[in-house]
Amino acid sequence: MRLRIKHDTTYRYESPISGSIQYIRLRPRNTTQQRVVEWHLHTPGDTSQMIDGFGNQVTVMTLDDEFSEITLTAEGTVELTGKPLALNDSVFPTQVLLRFTRLTEPDAELKAFASQFSPNKRGLLRMMALIRDRIAFTPGVTTVNHTASEAFKMHAGVCQDHTHVFIACCRYIGVPVRYVSGYVHSHDDHHIATHAWAEAFLGRNWHTFDVVNNLNVAESHIKLAVGLDYLDAAPVRGVRQGGGVEVLSTVARVSRMTEAQ
Repeated sequence: MRLRIKHDTTYRYESPISGSIQYIRLRPRNTTQQRVVEWHLHTPGDTSQMIDGFGNQVTVMTLDDEFSEITLTAEGTVELTGKPLALNDSVFPTQVLLRFTRLTEPDAELKAFASQFSPNKRGLLRMMALIRDRIAFTPGVTTVNHTASEAFKMHAGVCQDHTHVFIACCRYIGVPVRYVSGYVHSHDDHHIATHAWAEAFLGRNWHTFDVVNNLNVAESHIKLAVGLDYLDAAPVRGVRQGGGVEVLSTVARVSRMTEAQ
């Protein structure tokens, strides 16, 4: 299956920024599950390329002139192979993925919830379903700074919140797990932004856990980046000088290509 992606990200500022450095993780890499047919990243500033500590492709963009608006566009075609996840493609020992972060540190309530699940696939599937039932998909109630424990208490959030809660629980019961950012093909028009899910390492294999969609397979998913949490795999992160209040808008369209196309 081939998927076509067009992803626009626009930052608007109440006053001009006088300088900016952005780390952009919007380039999918070739894996056993996906092959990049073509990909283009359009940016307004000078760019260079690097590979981060998780093996993600990172575009570093610098802006020295004054801007009140920045638009980034990523677009291309990716072919999904339907093959399973690799046995172990981590660039470091999987035990590193047991480390809690500020966003995934569980509180007492989350620890008690996690304790009822076994550290195996059956246990994680049950945990995923219960997290999805507990946390209603509710755009706008959380930000990228909300922690797993906060979202768990609120009973509401979006894909990164579901993923952070799942990750916090996995690490607490001893299962290495990583955060994944990317895209998913869906017929649901509400899925018009980047997506997030988790990959847990059980035995010798990685396994997909898409909590929002309650899926254990990644047949329609395109992986962009991985990390300990959202901050490691965020599509765009950076620093700027000036600008005041920032308003972000992002829309990603994912469509399935026919053989004729």
